[in-house]
Amino acid sequence: MANKKKKRSGGHKPHGHYCKVCGEHKANEKFSGKGHAGHICKACAALPVEKRNEMMAVNKIWGMSHRYLSESEIKWLRNHMNDSRPAVREAAVAAHREKFPRYERNMAKKGLTAFSLELTIRDEIADEWGDVVPVNATVTAEYTGLFQYTDHAAPEGERDTKVRIDPKEERRFLKAVVHELDAPFWDEDYSDEAYEYDPYLDVLPEYRPDFDEEDEDEAADEPQPAPADDREPLWSLSLDLNTGKYKEMAFYNQTPDAAAELFWSLMEYFEPNEDALDEDDDATPVCKSVPPV
Repeated sequence: MANKKKKRSGGHKPHGHYCKVCGEHKANEKFSGKGHAGHICKACAALPVEKRNEMMAVNKIWGMSHRYLSESEIKWLRNHMNDSRPAVREAAVAAHREKFPRYERNMAKKGLTAFSLELTIRDEIADEWGDVVPVNATVTAEYTGLFQYTDHAAPEGERDTKVRIDPKEERRFLKAVVHELDAPFWDEDYSDEAYEYDPYLDVLPEYRPDFDEEDEDEAADEPQPAPADDREPLWSLSLDLNTGKYKEMAFYNQTPDAAAELFWSLMEYFEPNEDALDEDDDATPVCKSVPPV
């Protein structure tokens, strides 16, 4: 007896037809003869040409977010980020941002560098050996090659230490701070705008020292003004950028690894090089070569 192939169950193709304008699968009767071949349903075929083309472009754009794109498709998508139609432009920008999350930042960093920086940390941070140490200091780096370290916890007259390095090395270091550490974008990466300091955040209201049962109901109904923030930031960074902007950032949350890495990289400049002393600066130790950032 001849062998008969058994039909496989499951994996059936969806019934109907796909419309490339609205992006929906619809029953066959929703398409005309031409519509089947062109993948355009009757409802979309009845739309004005301009509206139909706009919907088709938006549908195509959203399909690009989660698949591999050829060079020509990437070029097409980027061209539509400047489309005159708002819906198409907004979809292209959103899809491109999802597909290439660092593209806009990398474009913004082109030609960007810093003339100087000032980093202040008042927090406990881990050093290169993993030991957590308290830091209360400010380090500045000038484009001229001058570094200054100020230890705020040291006695008066012993707080400041200065070193001079080759200005070319200094500029390479500052460029690395921008392009490798993304320092100009730390206000986006480590933003704590929503952070509100509350030492009793995890304590039930009735156990807080300022709890007043009689006023609790009234206070709940009235919006309370935010208390004045007189705290010093745990860490802050100022950058004098070559774009003419002076960027200042202050943070009250935990000091991230990137800021700690920048601090320890700066501190390496204050390690003395026993082979050379700067005779023009009162025998201030000359720093070693630029540390990796």
